[in-house]
Amino acid sequence: MIGISVKYGNDELISALNGLGGNAVVTDVNRNIASTFNNTYQDQGNHRYGQQFLYNTLSVKQITVTIKLIGDSAFFNKVAETIGGFLNTTETKELIFGDEPNKAWKALPSGQPTLTVDNSTSPPTATLTVTFDVPKAYAENKVAALVDTTNNSAYGSITKIDNSHYKAKLKNLGTATAYPKIKIKYNGDNGWIGVVSSNGTYEVGDPEEIDKKPAQKSETLILYNGNSGILSGFSNATKNKAISNDSSENTQKATLNTQSVWGRYHVFMDGRSTIANGGSSQYGGLTFDIPADSQGNRGSLHDYIWWRQVFWLGLAKQYGFLKIIVTDTSDKFLYGVESMKRHAGLECEYNMMVTDGNGGYQVIERRKFIGTHLDAHNPFNSTRGWSDIVRDDDFIHFYWWGSRIKRQVPALKGKKSNKIHVIFGALQDKPLVTHMYLDELLYQKNYVDYLEDVPNRFGMGSVYEMDMATGKPTRNGINIIDECTSISEPFGIPVGESELDIYLSSWNEKEPGIEISWNERYV
Repeated sequence: MIGISVKYGNDELISALNGLGGNAVVTDVNRNIASTFNNTYQDQGNHRYGQQFLYNTLSVKQITVTIKLIGDSAFFNKVAETIGGFLNTTETKELIFGDEPNKAWKALPSGQPTLTVDNSTSPPTATLTVTFDVPKAYAENKVAALVDTTNNSAYGSITKIDNSHYKAKLKNLGTATAYPKIKIKYNGDNGWIGVVSSNGTYEVGDPEEIDKKPAQKSETLILYNGNSGILSGFSNATKNKAISNDSSENTQKATLNTQSVWGRYHVFMDGRSTIANGGSSQYGGLTFDIPADSQGNRGSLHDYIWWRQVFWLGLAKQYGFLKIIVTDTSDKFLYGVESMKRHAGLECEYNMMVTDGNGGYQVIERRKFIGTHLDAHNPFNSTRGWSDIVRDDDFIHFYWWGSRIKRQVPALKGKKSNKIHVIFGALQDKPLVTHMYLDELLYQKNYVDYLEDVPNRFGMGSVYEMDMATGKPTRNGINIIDECTSISEPFGIPVGESELDIYLSSWNEKEPGIEISWNERYV
C-alpha cells in the first residue's frame, strides 16, 4: 500500500504535493471492511424473548488516508494550503487509489484534516491525515460489465428462447447489488417490453397491443441516425432548394458541409456569400423528399419526425437560426419549428409554427432557452438535442423539454406532407452561432391504410434504454415514463449469478440487439 497514488476528483494528490518542493508518500489507506451495519428490530408485544428483525442498513463509510511528508516548514505550509484547496468542496467527488484503479468512491472530506510535524528528524518530517466520508457506503467499478446478444462474456450471456423471449444469465462480481442499464435496438416493430427477474418486474408499453389488423401500420421512410448516419442524409439531400415558412429565405446560397465534433458527425453552415450592401443574410438548406411507402403512395396526414440538433452559442453576440420545416404536395409550408437567436445576449427562441391556410404562417407557441452548454439552460447542448413532432391530420404535438404541446389546427386538415426541409440561416453580417448543427433525422409515416401492421410504439430503428438506477426509460433519447405499466419498479442485480428474462410482443418477428451493462459495486 505504501507509495500508492491518490486521485480526488481531477487532482492527483501525491503528484501535486511532490511538486511543492518536498517529498510525499502514502503510508496507509484505511478502508476497513464495508461500513457499520445497522440492524433495526421491533418488540414482539407480549412475546418476551427477543425482537423481530425489520431491516438493516449500512452507515456512511469512512476512509482515512495517511501521507508521510519530508521537507522543511515552507514545504509543509504549502502542503497544508494545497490540500485545503483540494478538499474544499460542497459535493462528492471520485476518490480513486492506485492499488484499485477501477474502484471509484464518491467521497467528500470529513472532520479536521491534520498535519503533525516532527522537527526531531533530519530533514524534518510530517504526517498528513485526511478522513473521507462515502455517503453511499460503496464504490463503483469505473469499467462497466457488459453482456449482449452478440458475444458471451465473463459477466454472462443472452440466449434467444424465441422471437419474443430472451433469457440473460448474469454474473455480478461485485459485493453489492448493482443496477443495470438495458438497451434494446429494434430491427422491427414492437409494442411491449417486459423485464422480469426474481427481484422485480419492469414493463413499458401494452402487452395486448396487436400488430395485425386490416387497417394501418407505420413505416420508417427516412432514417439517418447514429454517429455517422447524417453523412448519408447530407449526400442524399437536395442542396439549397429548401422551402421556408418565410419566402424571403427561399433564395439559398450558403455552403453547407459536414464535420465531426464530440465523436459524431454534424451538418453545419460552412460559409455564406456577401450581398451587394456589404452585409450578408444568407441561407442554406437541405431538402429530403419523403419517399413513397411500400405500396408506392406519396404524402401523409400522419407524421412522426424525430431529429437531433445542437444550438449552442460561442459568444453572446452571435446570431442565426435552424429550422425544421414540412411542406405539402404543392410545396406550401405546413408546419415546423425554428431555433432562433436574433437579439443580443444569451436568450434564444424555440418557435412552433403552422400554416395559417392563406399562404402564410402563424406561431402557435414560443418558448425560450439559454444558449449555453448547461443542461439546465439548453435542451440543444452537445450531449442532448433530441426532439420530435407528431402530426395526426389537424392535430399536432410538439415536443419541448420533457413534455408535449398539443394543438388542433384546422388549416392542416387534409393536407398531405411531402418534403422535409432543414434551413440554416445567418442574420445580416453578424457572427453566426458557433455550434448550429443537424445530427440525426428520422421520418415515420403512420396509419398506412393499405397495410395490416398497426403503428407501434417501438418502430424499426428505434432505441429503448432503461436505467434501473434512476428508473428512467427513454425511446430515442426521449423520456417515456408515462408508458410504463403500474406494476413497474426498478430492480437490481444481486451479487453472484442470477437470471433476467426479457419479453417482447408475442408477434415480434425480427431479433433486436440487446445490451445489459452495469457498474459493479463494492462495500
